[in-house]
Amino acid sequence: MNEEWQTIAPLKKISLLLEAGTGPDKTDLTAGPFAFEFIFGAGSQGLCPFEFQLAGKKEGDALSLRVRGEELVDLFQHLLIPSLAVLESVGALYLKVEIARVSEADPKEVIKAMAEAGSCGDHCCGH
Repeated sequence: MNEEWQTIAPLKKISLLLEAGTGPDKTDLTAGPFAFEFIFGAGSQGLCPFEFQLAGKKEGDALSLRVRGEELVDLFQHLLIPSLAVLESVGALYLKVEIARVSEADPKEVIKAMAEAGSCGDHCCGH
């Protein structure tokens, strides 16, 4: 594999492991790491703020984000992560994000992701 293959870029399939906690070194808001996959850059409005945080990162990289619970919808926009929805009522939380895998997306996956992301029209209703 060359480096470009492993780097997050538009229309790549991204596999993440996510954890959340009440402090930078805590993971007390999730039972353990949970997996989340999505197609990078498939949103109808361009990259969401979370995708901007991931842009250019590589497989194996990790990052930690401090975010308020009520900001989760704005952070993820078209990326629906059910496991984080319950955290919207929490004050500040810390997200640990590990990039588990970066791979080529199947064309059908890209089409499906674009259709789902565009189904909200000019707003994101959290479908």
